[in-house]
Amino acid sequence: MRKNPIFIVLLLMAFANSYAQEITIGIKGGVNFNSIGELYHNGNASGLGINVTPNDDTVFSAEKEMGIQFGAFGMIAFDKFFIRPEVNYVSSKNNYPLALKTANWTSTKIDVPILFGYKIYEPVSLYVGPSFSSISDMKLEGVEQGSSYPYVYKKSSTSINAGLLVEVGRFGIDLRYQYGITKVEELRVNIDRGIYGTNIADLLEYNPSQIQLSVHINILKINSKDRGPRIKSGWRGSDRGCQN
Repeated sequence: MRKNPIFIVLLLMAFANSYAQEITIGIKGGVNFNSIGELYHNGNASGLGINVTPNDDTVFSAEKEMGIQFGAFGMIAFDKFFIRPEVNYVSSKNNYPLALKTANWTSTKIDVPILFGYKIYEPVSLYVGPSFSSISDMKLEGVEQGSSYPYVYKKSSTSINAGLLVEVGRFGIDLRYQYGITKVEELRVNIDRGIYGTNIADLLEYNPSQIQLSVHINILKINSKDRGPRIKSGWRGSDRGCQN
């Protein structure tokens, strides 16, 4: 991953240490539903398919499956405004219901969102911001890697996020939509015809998108309103030992 997102996060934390009214650190986890492009099955009529099923050229849409994500965040508050940098591990799933057997698609990545939000009404906030991703793995089941058309993908991407955050006490829930700014270009692949029915296929160009639903817990709060900061871990009885 490029160093820029991490460098920006460090700058934000340094700035927050001097000017923020409150800093929160926590952990989060949840589920996601991912959207990817269509698969174009080249039938016998196209001249690319050999004894394939079906014989005609066919477009298969990707079906969504539930993925997971988990990570950590910092929340830097300035009255009703806040900045929320995160680091998340994201695992996503889809599948193409090909004629003879379903081909599963999977992806894993590290996301670094930098979100800018506003508390519109206690306890509801809205936020928006970019996300920088490092893709560690992406696979389509059935692709013959030793062929002339292997499965290849970009190792990094950029997205834009928008969401709704509800927080009560130390706990919160957020619903997020992520839209990929980095377009995934069309890719030709060679699939095991004997198992899946498809031989040569084109993964059509698309902008990936994802809906994420997460819950979080605040582990540590640092209140800087007073000259002598008071640290709250949020755990029972911890305030008495942490006041200055």
